[in-house]
Amino acid sequence: MTKMYLRNKKDGFIYGWNEILAQNPLCEPVTEEEAYPERFIKPEQVEKVKKTRARRKTKALDLSTEDTQEEPNRVAPEIEADASRDLLE
Repeated sequence: MTKMYLRNKKDGFIYGWNEILAQNPLCEPVTEEEAYPERFIKPEQVEKVKKTRARRKTKALDLSTEDTQEEPNRVAPEIEADASRDLLE
């Protein structure tokens, strides 16, 4: 015996079977398999998906920062000299 559910045609929300909701024109009766297909996945299908996902794995990105270079000085020497003119040494 399959359980019956109601699905809202507008937003797809699933409700448990209710006589009052069943009379609503926006609700349609659906079986448990239509309402919750994830409950009826076969183990063979799960294994097949796991195998295809295992093939898709790529090499992890190298995010190390050990070999980075110093950032070049982007300020003109004239501006540096002018900015530090009145500073005490």
